[in-house]
Amino acid sequence: MSKNESKLGRIGKVFATFGAVIDVATAVEARRQPSVQALRTLGIDESAFRKLNL
Repeated sequence: MSKNESKLGRIGKVFATFGAVIDVATAVEARRQPSVQALRTLGIDESAFRKLNL
């Protein structure tokens, strides 16, 4: 893998993380469950998150 591919991969992960943060924050603000994919991207256990009283 070239150096540019490595940088692009990291940039992609940063955008995916920010997208997941926005998804979860928006869902919590609207008092609904965020997507499972967003929770997984952030390393949050879905079953534990669903036990929260939001």
